[in-house]
Amino acid sequence: MPDELMTTFEKLWVALRASWCANHDFNGALGFSHDRAAMDFFHRVVQVNVDDAQVDRLIDDALRLFQEKKYDCMFTLSPLDRPADLDKRLERRGFTEGMLASAMVYDPPTAPPPAETVAEIDVSPDSEYNLWADVMCRGFGHDQTMGEVGRSVLVVPEVRRYLARVDGAPAGTTLVYSQFGMGYVDHVATLPEHRRKGIASAMIARAVADSQAMGNRWTTLETTTGSNAERIYQRQGFRIAYHRRRYIMPYE
Repeated sequence: MPDELMTTFEKLWVALRASWCANHDFNGALGFSHDRAAMDFFHRVVQVNVDDAQVDRLIDDALRLFQEKKYDCMFTLSPLDRPADLDKRLERRGFTEGMLASAMVYDPPTAPPPAETVAEIDVSPDSEYNLWADVMCRGFGHDQTMGEVGRSVLVVPEVRRYLARVDGAPAGTTLVYSQFGMGYVDHVATLPEHRRKGIASAMIARAVADSQAMGNRWTTLETTTGSNAERIYQRQGFRIAYHRRRYIMPYE
C-alpha cells in the first residue's frame, strides 16, 4: 500500500504545479507546459500510470508535445509511478537522468535550535505581491516573468507568503502552501547581499511554525539532493522522505 505521506505529497505537488501551467492529458500521465515561461519549472511529465504496452506511446506523445513547444522533454518520477521500470524504458529511448530531488518532511528528533538572524520575518500582504515576486526572482536569479505568471497562483487563500527585511530593506522570501492536511514550503530565496546571515533558516522556522498552527499534519518541501539547501533544511529539522528523479531528452 502506498505511503500516505508520499501519496499526499505527490497530490499536493501536482495540484500546485498544475495551477501554474497549461495541463496536457497523456491518457495515463499529466504534462505541464507554459508558453510565456521558458523554465524547467513549467515543463514536465508527471503522475505516470500506464501499462507496459503503453509506455512507448506515452513517450512518443510527450516528445511530440515538447518538440512543438521547442522545449526539453522531462519526466519527473516518484516511487508511485508505474510501470516500476519506467526509468529504464526512458533511458532506452535516449533520455538521460538529471537532477535528483529530495522530498522532505519536518520531523525533528529533538527541537532544532532557534534561528538567529538580524531579519524581521512578516507575512507579506497581497498589496505587496509585486515586491515579494521581485525579491523572489532576484534571489533565485529567475526572469521576472516567473513572478508575473505566479500572481494568480500565489495570491490565493491557500498560500501564505513571507518577506524578510533587514533594517527595513527586503532580503528574502518564502511561502507555505496548505492543502490536503499538508503544508508545503517553497520559494525560499535570499538576496545575494544578505546571505549567510541566518535569514533562510529563520524564514523556514516561521513557515513551519505557521503550518503547524494551521493544523497541517505534515510540513514538507522539495530540494536538490546533496545541495547546501538540503543541509540547511536538515539542520532545521527536516528529513528526506523519498527521492524524485528527473529524466531529460533535450530539445534539438
